[in-house]
Amino acid sequence: MSASMPFRALDLMVLADVNHSDNDFRFFDDNGTEYNQADDGWARRRNSDFTSLRTIAKVGRRGGTHRWQVHDLHDASHKGLPGIGNFQSLHSRFDTWRNLTEALFYGPLSPTSAYRLRAYHSLERGTFKDLRGEVGAAQDHDQTTTRGIGLHGEYVRHMGNQRLATLFLDARQERFDGEDLLRDGAPEPDARRRVASVGGELESPLGYGLTAHIGGQWEGFDDRFFDDGNFVPAAPFPPFHDRRGLWGARGGLSADLGWGWSLKTHVGRYVRAPGFFELFGDRGTIVGNTDLTPETGWHRDAGLQFRGRRSIRTIEIVAYDNRVEDLIRFVQNSQFVSRAHNIGEASLRGIETRAEGRLGLMRGISVSLRSAYTYQRAENRSAFTFEKGNDLPNAPRHHVQVHSSMNMGPWNVHWDLRREGRHYLDRANLRTVPARTIQGMGLRARLGLGLSAALEIRNLTDNQVADLWGYPLPGRTVQLSLSLEHPSTLISHVSRGTP
Repeated sequence: MSASMPFRALDLMVLADVNHSDNDFRFFDDNGTEYNQADDGWARRRNSDFTSLRTIAKVGRRGGTHRWQVHDLHDASHKGLPGIGNFQSLHSRFDTWRNLTEALFYGPLSPTSAYRLRAYHSLERGTFKDLRGEVGAAQDHDQTTTRGIGLHGEYVRHMGNQRLATLFLDARQERFDGEDLLRDGAPEPDARRRVASVGGELESPLGYGLTAHIGGQWEGFDDRFFDDGNFVPAAPFPPFHDRRGLWGARGGLSADLGWGWSLKTHVGRYVRAPGFFELFGDRGTIVGNTDLTPETGWHRDAGLQFRGRRSIRTIEIVAYDNRVEDLIRFVQNSQFVSRAHNIGEASLRGIETRAEGRLGLMRGISVSLRSAYTYQRAENRSAFTFEKGNDLPNAPRHHVQVHSSMNMGPWNVHWDLRREGRHYLDRANLRTVPARTIQGMGLRARLGLGLSAALEIRNLTDNQVADLWGYPLPGRTVQLSLSLEHPSTLISHVSRGTP
């Protein structure tokens, strides 16, 4: 349910969304023996239920030419962790609670300059309970808390002759705390990261339809981390203190070719420090790795773009070539528990295409189409012979997405297609996830008086497919929803049911 309305000089919006599913769908289980079809059979997903709650509140006000906004987001979930298909866990649970509060202030400083300020506070708490060691290697009952606070400021100035300069400053702090709820007196690991960054961008026309773009930034890190001994929370090593500076730069050109066409090309260097999720995981199915080092890479891309106002709205073709050292990538082990690793050297090359169009057939009837195709060759170029030249984990080479819809007055019909190519879960390319194709269709009708109904069918052909991590996904799913919108206060209520 959501509502948005003005109240005196304030703009207000609130939203609440509750979801629950037993998620006990049937799937075809190979019983852990991929090459022995004699013991294959149908099984039902167990301990896969989930309940979630999301609330959003926004308030804003304009004071002259300036404006401020405050947003507050809460997410809570309670779910089971079924584990691998042939040995499903029955009791493991994972609960999360997330909160993000941010305040925005923006407006002009002069006729040629403007500012934007953002302050935020974040809190994320996760509780993993596996008292029988069904998912992990041992019994676990852990609670982790990650807190963040930060301030970001931007200054934008028009410098004449269509030149635009942007400067920004950023400061933030993150803290991670872990608690072992199973073992009394166990050490409680904690970590703290402070980051300060400064950077800028300049956009300047060169004449003849050419525009140059240059930018760069520097980040300073002050880290105090514990070493959890490869996720053994009962025996962490003493914390270590590390300070480092990371920098990146980029440059590019764009050319206006006329008739809606433009050409863009960029080259840049970047360095990315591992995030807290990669360093510490969620103490559940994601295991942290405090030995990670920052990844460094060079990226190059060139693209042709068309923007139209008639039937063809958008056409994009982009080719890219990225070379990365110490690439950070999640890799699964035999228990379907994932851990982030540095991959010595990697190459990511590919082509991305996108097209959008809309055609009016007759009065009140129109057809729209959106399509995208990506080919990516994500190659492992590390020095180890058993993995050199292999595909990187969780990196399908082909990805296709198509969405078509027809509007007929109060009626709307749509059809979706998504296809991902075969990919691998491990660095040796021995554990394969087959290609998957998922179709869906839906029908929506406006019934009047603010009431509308929708019918949606997901996985229309009832294919037995898995996600990027190899976990089975539901087969054909039918969802019916009713929506009521009150026009005076823009209050809407949505109820959903899944037969």
